[in-house]
Amino acid sequence: MSFDLYVWHEPAPISADIAEAKIRRWPEDELMFAPHEAVAALRAELLRRFPADGPDSVWSVLPEESDAVLALSCVWSRAGEFGEAVRGLAAQHGLVCYEPQSRLLDPNAPGYRADFTLTSAEWPMVHDPAEADLERVVRGLGSDNFYALLERSDGHFAQVGFGASAGAAAGTYVLEHRAGRDGDHVRAETPDVTEAVRFLREFRAGDETWRRRHTWRLLSL
Repeated sequence: MSFDLYVWHEPAPISADIAEAKIRRWPEDELMFAPHEAVAALRAELLRRFPADGPDSVWSVLPEESDAVLALSCVWSRAGEFGEAVRGLAAQHGLVCYEPQSRLLDPNAPGYRADFTLTSAEWPMVHDPAEADLERVVRGLGSDNFYALLERSDGHFAQVGFGASAGAAAGTYVLEHRAGRDGDHVRAETPDVTEAVRFLREFRAGDETWRRRHTWRLLSL
């Protein structure tokens, strides 16, 4: 089993649906992706960082030379390390990075700034996550991947933690919200994963009814 990513350049932000459609149409339309010098530069940097030779090579298939789009495939056991490296390089070069397995898109177009960013202890960062992304990450929390953080571009954030690693009893979800860098930081707990998912969804939607459904404790700074 392999882990696959696609990298190319876009002059403006796109959605995951558009990215998926482009990848599907690419075999029939080689001009789907416009050439850009950063694409070849990223390939060269990846091959320096992850050499093709040797028994520990990450590559399932060596990426073909291209200045338009790169199809990157690595062995599944190295997916975390490889994915982090590719996303980091794509961000540096202003390139789109798309993961078709999870339909995750990092739209690093010029001038793009995500309204929301979703991170967790172990899973890849997601810019402007969909509702399905929030549910997938929260329901996937455990002893190692123990938190999911949804941060708004103005610095406000909502976070869900899980279990002992988040300072709670086993099976308990910790809900936290902070109003910017210097604002109030509050915390509540719930045993209900559905409530934990709902908390992140409402925060993303600008709906503050979550404040009335739980007993919140102010955390000292």
